Amino acid sequence: MLTRPLVIAVLGSLLTTAPAAADKRRRVEDRRSLARADDDETDRDQPVRKKRRVADVEQEDDNDGSEAKSVAVIKLDDLIEVAVTQSPDLARAKAERSNARGQAEASRRDQAWILGADASYQRDAVSGQVEVGAFQVVSEEKVGGKVSLGRNLPTGGNFKVELGISRILREIELPPGLGESLDASGNPKVDSSGNPVSSTGSPVIEDTYAIVQSQARATLTQPLVRGFGPDVALAQEHKADLNATDATVRAQLAAEEMVRDVVSAYWELAYASYEVDTRAEALALAEKQEKVARNEIRAGTSPDSAINAVNYEIAIRQEALLTAKIELEKKSLEVRRKAGLPIDRREIVMRPGEAFEVGTEEFRANDVIETTKKSNRRIASMILQKRIADVDVKVAKNAMLPQVDLNVSGALVGSGQSSDSSLEAVAGADGFQVMAGLTVQFEISGAAKGAHDAALARRRKVDIDRLDVERTVEAEVVASVKQVTAARARVGFADKAINVAEDAVRIEIAQYQAAKSDNYKVMQRQTELVQASLRRGRAIADYHVAVAQLRYLSGTLLDENRVSVRPRADR
Repeated sequence: MLTRPLVIAVLGSLLTTAPAAADKRRRVEDRRSLARADDDETDRDQPVRKKRRVADVEQEDDNDGSEAKSVAVIKLDDLIEVAVTQSPDLARAKAERSNARGQAEASRRDQAWILGADASYQRDAVSGQVEVGAFQVVSEEKVGGKVSLGRNLPTGGNFKVELGISRILREIELPPGLGESLDASGNPKVDSSGNPVSSTGSPVIEDTYAIVQSQARATLTQPLVRGFGPDVALAQEHKADLNATDATVRAQLAAEEMVRDVVSAYWELAYASYEVDTRAEALALAEKQEKVARNEIRAGTSPDSAINAVNYEIAIRQEALLTAKIELEKKSLEVRRKAGLPIDRREIVMRPGEAFEVGTEEFRANDVIETTKKSNRRIASMILQKRIADVDVKVAKNAMLPQVDLNVSGALVGSGQSSDSSLEAVAGADGFQVMAGLTVQFEISGAAKGAHDAALARRRKVDIDRLDVERTVEAEVVASVKQVTAARARVGFADKAINVAEDAVRIEIAQYQAAKSDNYKVMQRQTELVQASLRRGRAIADYHVAVAQLRYLSGTLLDENRVSVRPRADR
């Protein structure tokens, strides 16, 4: 990724004025000034109306719609690095990826160990106005606590161990004569040993007593049919992992689309810049021919009307140059927008710093298709969607089975007058409990089958979509390979056409100088040269756009431009 100082440096480059562009603009203005000087010398007898029209044209040139006053040259690698940090689409895809990874981590809580604890207090009592039988419980007070540790099992079951302790205090109703008796002074009666005695002289029975109970319990619940196995028990976890992987693939796909769009916009900007230069050179050629024609008119070797064809062509080329400048500024703003660069400095136009030529790399359709099947992220995303659909089908199929659940529980139980004695009883296995149960349920409706049919239909749709994407990508690969090959061939044809057009221009100028041709034919030959040059530039731009599309389809565009949107290992 691009560091912040480097981002600032790249952005600051947009504010740098290119002296070459200013010098070129001054040279064009100097040529126009010389042309106006020739007009003043040769056309003094022309009507004032014509001079006024020339002045109007110059005034329009000062405010002809073009805002660019300076140039900022930028490399493609720098532009891509800035776009990676500034692109809103990529930032949105990364946020979705982070959300999916968080959901995947959250889905694992179903298989995590859970430590729990609880405490309770309960009191039951009978009102004093209610008569109860002898030795019946009048009130009961229970205080208890429990600590547990358990987890869900990958087999679909649940295992839990518990350690609990409780203290129960009961009060009972005693028959008359068994309780404590009092003497005349109101003090309890005691025997010779000092123990309380009843009114009959027998030992006193207490009406309240406390008992402490402890137990260590282990419980296993396991489905045997419906819900059995990791395919069902871990279905949500598997889907969350697949969704997280798919989100990463989609983030990479968004980065690929962003890089492809930036690269395509960059080379469209390169063509627009090339067209401006070509149009400016064409205008300079016409102005040079105008000077030659005026010198001949001044010498009396050509009539005044001989310059009309040149003046017409100059006006046409001035209009074409202005249109090209406006298009260049439009493409410059488009590149800034796609890369996330500021667009407020419209007087600064961007120009590519890469060589405007075709590459030498060869592409074969079959080789690219094989790479595409392995690396194309659109296909990879559809494969992940297929796996998610497979998980849903397995879950829906399992839901059609009957439910048979096994519940097994075992505990060591101990009782005593105190906590220590009850725990010692548990450790000594003084008492135990064993329980086993089996639950069987059958679904008699067709809801589960309907859910299974729906899951199968969704998987079939994903299969159809995947096959369609694969065919579409293969067709696009073949078309892009042909475009690359054709663009390289078009450049070769255009080079031949340029050579022929240059010879035709030289021959036509020689014919003109020998008085065997006229300005109209010279302008026509120049126009043919300009069109051949523009066709060459268009072929170069189409070549680079097709290469970017081909690398995008093959899944190698990010590696080619050293862009990584994979999640960090420490996450």
